[in-house]
Amino acid sequence: MAYMDYQPTSDTCVSSDIAVSLTLTRYRRVTWRGISVQYSRLKLPTEYEFKWDGSCHYLAYHDLFLLDGEMEVLGDKPIAGGDLRDQMTFVPDGIEITGWAKPADRMNAFTVICFDPSAMYEELQAEFTPFESRPHVYFQDNVLGATMQKLASVMADERRPASQIYAETLGLTAALEMFRLAQEGSIAPKSIASAGQLSKSRQELVLSYIAENLGRDLGLDELAALCGLTRFHFARAFKATFSEPPHQYILRMRLEKAKRLLASSRLPISDIATTTGFNGASQFARSFKSVTGQTPLEFRRSA
Repeated sequence: MAYMDYQPTSDTCVSSDIAVSLTLTRYRRVTWRGISVQYSRLKLPTEYEFKWDGSCHYLAYHDLFLLDGEMEVLGDKPIAGGDLRDQMTFVPDGIEITGWAKPADRMNAFTVICFDPSAMYEELQAEFTPFESRPHVYFQDNVLGATMQKLASVMADERRPASQIYAETLGLTAALEMFRLAQEGSIAPKSIASAGQLSKSRQELVLSYIAENLGRDLGLDELAALCGLTRFHFARAFKATFSEPPHQYILRMRLEKAKRLLASSRLPISDIATTTGFNGASQFARSFKSVTGQTPLEFRRSA
C-alpha cells in the first residue's frame, strides 16, 4: 500500500511532500498573507494511506471518488469514504487525521486552503467572536461549496490564469466562510455586519491608485491597506460603493484603456495587452471579445 504524508511546510502551510509515485496532470500553489492554496489533479495509486498533522487550519474541497476507505480524526470513530465529489473536510490546527483510500480509476482533484488565524487577525476580529473550532469531515455547504468550486476552477485553468486579486479574494472568502460555519450555533447569524460604502476620500484614493497601476497584477491586500481596512471589509465596501467587486472593476478599466489605445495608437496588440495588465495577447483577446463581441483587431479597424 502506498503512503501519502500531508505534513505541511512551515513557510507555506500547504500540504506537500507526497511520498508516492503519482500521475500528476496539474499542480499549482499560490500564497498570500495568512492563506495558501494548492490545487492538484492526479491519478492516485490503487490504494494508499494518508496523514495530516498541521500547524494551521486545513480546508479541502474534494473531487474524489473512493471505492473504499475511511478517515479518522485522532480519538474519534473513523468515517467511511465513497463518492466525495463536492464534499469538503475542515481540520483545525494541531489536530491529526489519518486514513486510507481505494480510489476509483479516474482523474481525481483536490483544492486545499491552509490558513493561519494569527495572520488573519484583523479579518477574524472584525467578523467573529472567539470560539473553539472542531473538525468537520466530508461535509457539504452550498455557500462555501460554491466559493471552493470557483477557486478550484481558477486554479485548474491553465489557459486562462486568473488575476491575483480574484484568486486571493476567493481564498480569503472561503476561509472566512469556513469560520462562519465552524461557529454556527454559537453566535447569531446576523453577527456579520452589513457592508458600508467607502468614504469619498477613500473612493478617490483607491480609484486613482488602480488607474495608475493597471499594468500590474494588483492584490487585494495592497488595495485594502490604502483604505485602512481588512481585505474582507474592503471587498464588501468596494462592491457596496461601486456595485461590482474589485476584480470586475479592474477588468473593466483595463478594457476601457485598451479601447482608447486601440483607437488612438498603432501599438501592437501584445504591447497593449502588457500595458493594460493582461497576461499576454491571447488572454487580452479572449477578455476583450467576451465583453465587446469583437477581437481587438476588429475593434481597431472599426474605430
